[in-house]
Amino acid sequence: MDTQELKSGNNAQTMPLTEVRDNIKTIIDEVVETATEYTITRHGKPVAVILSFEEYESLVETLNILSDDDTMAAIAEGEAELDG
Repeated sequence: MDTQELKSGNNAQTMPLTEVRDNIKTIIDEVVETATEYTITRHGKPVAVILSFEEYESLVETLNILSDDDTMAAIAEGEAELDG
């Protein structure tokens, strides 16, 4: 999957690990205050992501819903009823 697909908006930044080490407090403050997401690179390749805990919890909840067969079946059934 292309990392561009994972970005949730204009508040996404890419930064090399060496720069993250030098600026971690500022980066964390920005993530918390503005919901900026950082893709961390090593040797030019994405290796990690920094995002707010709220965004992390939202992603985990979404993954839990998508991985639950009963929930997905109920969603599909509801969509089918709406489609008529």
